[in-house]
Amino acid sequence: MKIRMHPGIISFLGSFLIRLLGFTWRVEWKGMENLEKARGLSENVIFSLWHGRLLALIYTHRGRNIQVLTSEHYDGYLIGKTIKRLKYGHLKGSSTRGGAKALRQLMAVLKKGFDVGLTIDGPIGPRGMVQQGAVELSRMTGCVIVPLSCAARRRYLFSSWDRFQLPLPFSRVIVSYGIPIEIQPGADADSRKKAGEVLQKRLNDITSDMDISMGYHGSDVWPHEDL
Repeated sequence: MKIRMHPGIISFLGSFLIRLLGFTWRVEWKGMENLEKARGLSENVIFSLWHGRLLALIYTHRGRNIQVLTSEHYDGYLIGKTIKRLKYGHLKGSSTRGGAKALRQLMAVLKKGFDVGLTIDGPIGPRGMVQQGAVELSRMTGCVIVPLSCAARRRYLFSSWDRFQLPLPFSRVIVSYGIPIEIQPGADADSRKKAGEVLQKRLNDITSDMDISMGYHGSDVWPHEDL
């Protein structure tokens, strides 16, 4: 007989372990001037990040009531309960299934004064390739996009599609904000496509630059392509 642990217990343990692990990290911040610039352009921002760099950013941005979209499946439900314990807002939906509904939810919370966090190559990839949700959300709300990423000196990279990064205890972790991106309300399809390409390049650049600064080489550098 299959026994399923209570979601409340799983979320408590998950949030506790994230706090415990993150407490041991030595966190450094880069690009704070970019975040300040973004705050001057719009009251609320759309943090855009790669799925594989999510874990450390969950810890470093806890307690800010950033609104995060997770799937309506059971694993998304568990993730939602876990991040709520770390003082995130939890929205149920999918950027791939029922994308219009998800956009409406995200628009609503931005208008209420909250920031939003999006994994822009999730939930299933391909790794390092931007989906247009953040661009459309920016165009429809006037909120600027802030590229956000991180790197860890000591880490384990999973062999998953996103090469998920698990910073090890007592690791040095760098968090970096990229140059913000504005999307005009009247932007046409070509302009939106180009904006997505700019976002992808900026996010790839800050991520790979951090990996290189940590001493990584070859396929250990984002986007972890085989040589």
